[in-house]
Order: sequence, then structure tokens, then C-alpha cells
Amino acid sequence: MFKHFAIFLIIISIILSCGYSYVSGKESLQGTEDMKKRDQAWGDMIQAFELYLAFFEDSYPAGNFTISHHADTQEEALAYFSQAFDEELAAAITNAYTFYNPDNNKLQILPTDGIPVLVSENPNKVSTQFIDADHVMFQRCFEDYYGENTEYIYQVFCQYDGGKWKIYKLEWNPVDRAVS
Repeated sequence: MFKHFAIFLIIISIILSCGYSYVSGKESLQGTEDMKKRDQAWGDMIQAFELYLAFFEDSYPAGNFTISHHADTQEEALAYFSQAFDEELAAAITNAYTFYNPDNNKLQILPTDGIPVLVSENPNKVSTQFIDADHVMFQRCFEDYYGENTEYIYQVFCQYDGGKWKIYKLEWNPVDRAVS
């Protein structure tokens, strides 16, 4: 009798432990798809920032001005930035950081600070949140960025457009560190 009871307990234990460790193929597949989507969004966002940096770094001096090798006109700059940014943000970047000089018929780079960029070297400092299937937000906290005891939250919003992720909004907000 005791022998049958012991065998029964062993069988029940095996069944219960298998039930807890089972992951359906569907759940596993969904997790893999989510990771692929996040990785593609991350990669496309990093490429967008690399494209942005290339516009300003691949340049040459022209007198007192700097000119990008990537665009001679605002239309060309808009087309360049629209590869990785939505059209409205591409126009905002072009308008904020360049101006057209009719004296030399060139689009010139304004000498000013640009937008903060996220780089692939520090993905562990960036959190990812899907807003819906076609929109994702990457967020990073910057501490002591503008001096001691300053903290900013940088949010990069991307949307899936034409087979790739494009940045459509950037937010840079101070964090109130006041203790109540």
C-alpha cells in the first residue's frame, strides 16, 4: 500500500513540475518576435543618429562657415534627414541647424549645439517602451549633464514607416530633484 502511494506521489510531482515549466510555442514565438521588433527599432534609431551626426561631421570649411557634404540646399537636407526622421522633424532639424547663404548658393551649418544622440555603446542605460505595435519610445536619464545635481530625461519616439523605424519626436525634460 505504501509503495503504491509513494509511486502515486512521484507521478503527481512529475506532472505538476512539468506543468509549471511548460512554455507554449506560441508564447515563446511572441517573445522572440517582440525582441526582433525591439532590436530593429533600436538599430534603426541608432542609424538615424549616425546619419544625423554624419551630416554635421562630413563637412568642409568655406570662409567663416561650415558646409555639409550631404546637402547644398534645404530641399536636399530635408531629403537627407527624411531617410531616418519623419518629414516634420527633418524640417525642424534643417531649419534649426542650417541656413541657406545666397552669396555662395550653399546650405551652411549654424555653429550651435545640436540634439543629444543615443549611441550603441550604452544600450543598458536606455529603456524601451512600446506604445503600440508601430510606435516605440526609448528613454535615457542623463545626470549631471549641465552641471552638478542636474538630471534630464531624454525620450526618443519612433514609428514604423515603410519597413523601417523613423524618429518622429524628441523630448528633453529636466527632472525636478526637489525633496519634499
